[in-house]
Amino acid sequence: MNPSSPSSPMSRLVPPSFTVYSCNFCGQQGNGRCMRCKKTSYCSVVCQTEDWKEHRLTCKPADPEPAKGNSNGSMAVQGSAPREKPAKLQATDSSSYKKVYLKDLQASKITKGMDIQATVVEFTSPGRFFIFPQNPEVLESLQIITTGLQKTCSNSSGTTYVPCDGEVCKVEFSFDKKWYRGLVQTLAADKKTANILYIDFGNEENVPVERIRPLPANIPHFCPCTMECRTAGVSPVVNKWSDQCCITVRQLLAGKAVTVKVLETREKESGHDVDILLSKGKLLSSFLLENGYGQKETIDAPPTVQDISAILNASFENFKRLSAGKDGNEWAQPPEPLTQAIGDQFSVVVTHFLSPSDLVVQKVDNAGLMQDLQMKLREHCSQVSTPQNFRPAPGTVCCAQFSEDKLWYRAKVLAYPSEERVCIGYLDFGNSEEVDLGQLLPISASLLALPTQAIPCALAGVKPVGASWSKDCILALQCQLSNRVLRLKIQGTQDGKTLVSMINEASDPQIDFAELLIAADYAAPASVSATPNLPAEETPAAAESSVSPSVSEPLVWTTAQLPPDGQMVPLVTINVESPGKFYCHLSSSTELQKLIELQSQLKQHCEAEASTFLPKVGEPCCALFPGNGSWCRAMVKGLSGEKVAIDFVDYGYSMTIKNVHLRSITPKLLALPFQAVCCWLAGVEPVGSEWSSEALLWFQTLMDGQEVSGRVLSVNEQGYGVELVIRGQNVAVALIAEELAKASEQPARVTQEQLESPEKNTDGEKKEESCEASGHIEAIPEEMPVEVKSAAESDIACFPVDWKTVELPLNESFQPCVAAVISPSLFYLHSPMQVDQQKLQKVMLDLAAYCGTYKATSSAGRKSRPAAGAACCAQFSADKNWYRAVILEVGENEMSVVYADYGNTERVSAFQILPIPGHLLELPFQITRCTLAGKEHFPAECPEEVLLLFQTELVNGVQATVHSFDGSANVLSLVLPPERGGEHLTSVILDTLYACSKSSPDPDTSQRLDNPGSSAPCAVDGPRSDSVPEPACELEHMPAPVDTAGSVKPADLTARNPQQEIASVAPVGEDPVKKIIDQMEPPYQNQSNALDRQTSGCCCQSLQKQISNLEHVMQLQLSFIKQLVNQIK
Repeated sequence: MNPSSPSSPMSRLVPPSFTVYSCNFCGQQGNGRCMRCKKTSYCSVVCQTEDWKEHRLTCKPADPEPAKGNSNGSMAVQGSAPREKPAKLQATDSSSYKKVYLKDLQASKITKGMDIQATVVEFTSPGRFFIFPQNPEVLESLQIITTGLQKTCSNSSGTTYVPCDGEVCKVEFSFDKKWYRGLVQTLAADKKTANILYIDFGNEENVPVERIRPLPANIPHFCPCTMECRTAGVSPVVNKWSDQCCITVRQLLAGKAVTVKVLETREKESGHDVDILLSKGKLLSSFLLENGYGQKETIDAPPTVQDISAILNASFENFKRLSAGKDGNEWAQPPEPLTQAIGDQFSVVVTHFLSPSDLVVQKVDNAGLMQDLQMKLREHCSQVSTPQNFRPAPGTVCCAQFSEDKLWYRAKVLAYPSEERVCIGYLDFGNSEEVDLGQLLPISASLLALPTQAIPCALAGVKPVGASWSKDCILALQCQLSNRVLRLKIQGTQDGKTLVSMINEASDPQIDFAELLIAADYAAPASVSATPNLPAEETPAAAESSVSPSVSEPLVWTTAQLPPDGQMVPLVTINVESPGKFYCHLSSSTELQKLIELQSQLKQHCEAEASTFLPKVGEPCCALFPGNGSWCRAMVKGLSGEKVAIDFVDYGYSMTIKNVHLRSITPKLLALPFQAVCCWLAGVEPVGSEWSSEALLWFQTLMDGQEVSGRVLSVNEQGYGVELVIRGQNVAVALIAEELAKASEQPARVTQEQLESPEKNTDGEKKEESCEASGHIEAIPEEMPVEVKSAAESDIACFPVDWKTVELPLNESFQPCVAAVISPSLFYLHSPMQVDQQKLQKVMLDLAAYCGTYKATSSAGRKSRPAAGAACCAQFSADKNWYRAVILEVGENEMSVVYADYGNTERVSAFQILPIPGHLLELPFQITRCTLAGKEHFPAECPEEVLLLFQTELVNGVQATVHSFDGSANVLSLVLPPERGGEHLTSVILDTLYACSKSSPDPDTSQRLDNPGSSAPCAVDGPRSDSVPEPACELEHMPAPVDTAGSVKPADLTARNPQQEIASVAPVGEDPVKKIIDQMEPPYQNQSNALDRQTSGCCCQSLQKQISNLEHVMQLQLSFIKQLVNQIK
């Protein structure tokens, strides 16, 4: 696709109506011109004067014989005589153009993780191609841009605007001579041509600068209409993509509409890493790999120890190369850091920020010390001249001049990237930069007396949602932290950084930044206790723990216990494997503080222990946790050569580590009971033989790192069967409601023996039961509390398809306002009745409260999926609020919904759909469910032509009349406007169905049309009554549908005849006469006419005649049977 494409929406635009001239020197709008040549335009006298040296070489008089006094070739404007210096220009418009760059355009709405429908418009290689999103907004933007450019185009050939690289300009395309937005990729050295990328079409060409103008100010700064893309995860086998590869892939993609998966957005290059779903269901990246065109792209991995060693060696060589006879500054070592302790609180300001896991703060209380230090640094550096032989070694401290404010600060030499460039880190602020060697000065000993003021920190209690912190998260938190005084509390240390919580006390209410990130879905909760916090100062208890244990002293240990008396206790989950096995802590600040103190004791003991340790199965020890390098208590579970299988008894993790990472443990370190308590969810078991992946994801997402309330319902040697409640919701009941689990079938009562401590160190015989054996969980429905049972039987949220709709007044006509259309048998209209705004507002408040509570349980995938036509709660994409909705279409990952109280529709993610409880359905929806009269004669699945016809006519001025209410939907008769014949829409649809059945026969459709009395169920169209009530008296309360001719169906005759009412209740066989009538009565009065019209075009005249005769015979038989029925009565 390019600007000259015949399919381009710009092909019918009108020519430009006026001309805009550009200054020949600066490129701004120029409304004056050279009086001599009458061609070259200028914006001011200044530009004309500056350009005269160049312009005088090409300036030629426009008149054959110049006026007297103009022979010297000087310049002037209109009305002035030429002179050696240019005369003053006449400016009629003060407006001017401003250079526009890509960064000035609006940001694209296409983000990471989206699947979009697009057309590949330009293809160079798998590493560079352009797509055009199939989006009405993009097409509208393109129309506005191109129309505006044609109106402001310039036909002047005497003006020359010189653009710059990276500028977005107005460019005349060489093929159709129309103007489009173009990006100047490179400007030739002679400034006569430029390589242009047409950002709204994706094609490129070299353009003379005479055809380039600055982008007019009245053109909206829409983002580029095309997206530059490359195939993600694949790189060429050699340096570039082969010609064969490019030709093959171009044939697959060029000009094709495809599904594009956006995997990453490259902001600096303004491109996207994508993968394309090919027609055969295969991804483009897989196609390239399988055919040998590409190879997997190597991901930039963190530097290894060898890489770091090589960098340091290179840096040292750069330093040493010119260090002979120089002052290496070895005496100036970094000052001691500030000493802090766990629990300390103080006010800080953030001086350097990279992510929630990497930031630097300064104490506000030390602001006076910092001010004194800066004054001393300034005085010192002003008195010290730059020594020629000063070359500080890496690791030493000096004075460095910051490149931004030119002030002096204390800095540590980090490395030498080259012989004359030095990488330094500012000790008191945490940032770093690369400077020239001349920006460094020696430091004095007095300036090193103050401890390092920068405190490296990481935000405690949070972790990234994905593999790393998102750019949106970093930007949002940076805005919240910048230029604010914050309250900081030290929680511990990890990886050389201080784990902290930070609060903005100046806000109302006060903001805890960890909670803020979690609430905004930028971060996930992380258990601080699961990551040991090491205090900055050693305690006397820690020193005592370093003494090696006596060989004869036995090791005795216990495990933390849950109260068995059925009381609710607060718990914090630390490791969630499944509903059948998870670990938790008792939520006690005392126990947490003891565990934190234990970490310090373990660290000191293990670092001092150098003797070889021989692990034994079933005995405790100390083990190095691979995640953060801290020492923890562990239990040996198995031995395999140099590998040891262990359980971290305080955190519930199991893994295999090397023997060298184990140490012996002392009895004193076993005094604190093992903190991880093994539990399972009582009252539920897997639906199958084991827990499904959906159930695991649902449970883990809900429980991981959360504080819950729990009580013991059963206990065995392996742990506790517990009932869990989170945010007022019973987890077992919710799991069953999601159809991810079923109630336990085998009851197990808590005996007095089981209530004894199950975790004592004993060699007694183990029971066969386990927390999770073959997926079965031991629990007892009988032992579940009464309130839990009642909750399971109460108003459980679900996806009902039989929700009650508004009944419209019978026999009233109105102009329908369409909300959504599924088929002629099911469509939704805006209710013409007035809504009670006060009641609706109350429902919206209840809905918001319900969805806020339920949101955590809906974030994981659920096994049960709603059906089309079901009521639900849906989160609107624009404002992220929840509304009542009806599901129109169910996809794999997305669903189409109509908002039941507003009538608008959209596609939302499956995670934006929640079940709806019954009390939120008491107020009727503001859309009403409707069906077309005569739907029993429509096939189960209507052809596309019929659906398109129905949707078009429904919004094209039809008049609706309410015939009846069938218990599920309002039955409407729709009539076309009189100017279009006034025909019933049912008749038009039947005509179209008959035409479709003849052009492409479908067994189901043909059978329905040929045997109109049969009424196959239309299962996919939507909800309706499952059965007709057997007693005839019930039919009196449910008016039957009436066709347009006013004929009443046989069912209505049965309902209104007292004798037949009695017969229908009696256990007598079905009336054969009635059965014949049901099978033979025409479905609609106008159907015979429709058949005549459609068959008139048939090439087989004999068949047409036979069909006509057969219809006539059927009509006669029907009349005869009706007369026979009347005689019997």
